Amino acid sequence: MDVKLVNRGSDGELLLSGDLDTKTARDADALFSQMADRFESLTLNMLDLEYVSSAGLRAIRNLYMKLTKKGGKLTLTHVNENVMEVFEMTGLAGLLNIR
Repeated sequence: MDVKLVNRGSDGELLLSGDLDTKTARDADALFSQMADRFESLTLNMLDLEYVSSAGLRAIRNLYMKLTKKGGKLTLTHVNENVMEVFEMTGLAGLLNIR
């Protein structure tokens, strides 16, 4: 998975591409945690993200929880059909702000 950061002051946008899977989730979780400390709100732009595994879902959930705990907001954009199906099957679709 590749990640690019767009800094918008107190808000950040992470452009994700590739797969968020068992191989990449640990690094993604560490990066997401750093970004949650740095920004008030974050957007995960998933336009080029092709796959999310259960480990990737855990990293996204951890990010959501960390931001929410400090009063911040997580938004997911451009979620493809396959990834959206995973969010819906796990119940995360009802928890996350997906646009």
